Amino acid sequence: MSIAVRSVSKNFGRFAALHDVSLEVAEGELLALLGPSGSGKTTLLRVMAGLEFPDDARGRVFFHGRDVTDQPAYQRRAGFVFQHYALFPNMTVAQNVAFGLDARPRRHRPPKAEIRARVEHLLGVVQLEGLGARFPAQLSGGQRQRVALARALAIEPSVLLLDEPFGALDAKVRKELRQWIRRFHDRTRITSVFVTHDQEEAFEIADRVVILDKGGIQQIGTAREVRGGPSTPFVTEFLGLGENI
Repeated sequence: MSIAVRSVSKNFGRFAALHDVSLEVAEGELLALLGPSGSGKTTLLRVMAGLEFPDDARGRVFFHGRDVTDQPAYQRRAGFVFQHYALFPNMTVAQNVAFGLDARPRRHRPPKAEIRARVEHLLGVVQLEGLGARFPAQLSGGQRQRVALARALAIEPSVLLLDEPFGALDAKVRKELRQWIRRFHDRTRITSVFVTHDQEEAFEIADRVVILDKGGIQQIGTAREVRGGPSTPFVTEFLGLGENI
């Protein structure tokens, strides 16, 4: 499922979070949105998800050529993973993973046996077999983030969107999980976009990196392209490449 963002602007009061942003995400790509705080990367991700909407009619969002601009998140079937997991502490791991399916209207809800089977399968996919009866507080940070990923996958999303998915983890777990995410993506090939402010993280696991600043895209490219030829003074400074240019 490809994603296209066309001429999207988004303001919050007097703050311009995005200004006339256009972007193409190829089907099966793992793309990173990289930039400092306030650069617009999370707002852009939320616009893709249907959690925010463009300010004017020029701004459009397409999933595989289909205009989804006016559709809310649940109609887009976008799986969204939050930085701080957003798991329900009073629900078991299995109940958390099943939540998006259980919450569907009755006519669209799969049978209970099918939901149980899907949950068991996904716990295996994220390497949490046998932990379905535990509660989030009984898991490590890395395990909780994988539960959040399984929950996002349970709805069989057309795209996977991750907002600072490693930010709440310590350095060792963060490195392990981002390597795991790369391997997971290579197996599933789900079109995925993740937000980060960590350039090492972005360049290590993404196919391409989009660098944003002040609501606009500064550069798009692979790690080699961006590091080898920063296109603006901001990119040069942000990546600490001044001495090498």
